[in-house]
Amino acid sequence: MLEEIKKIQGINHNEFDSTITIWIESAKLDLKSVGIVDTLIDNPNSLIKTAIITYVLSFIDVPNAELYANSYALQKDVLRHTKEYIVDDLLKDEPKEENDGI
Repeated sequence: MLEEIKKIQGINHNEFDSTITIWIESAKLDLKSVGIVDTLIDNPNSLIKTAIITYVLSFIDVPNAELYANSYALQKDVLRHTKEYIVDDLLKDEPKEENDGI
């Protein structure tokens, strides 16, 4: 994933590899913190990979940082509400409002 991110950003040296790697790991930990299945994060499919890349771009691409941060937040929210991506029992039904008969 490091090389993909470097290619997206046109980075052709290794000067920032350790920083980018830290951001990749931070993205993975952030996804795990909301209950995304570890095996999907460790072997990411295209949706997980896109979320991780977007997270990292929110740090690298300073002029577009807010755009990427908002995009990542939306992607993470969609993933955490998708049954296939969530650790069992972490996805709970939304509480239903009771009708008071008013």
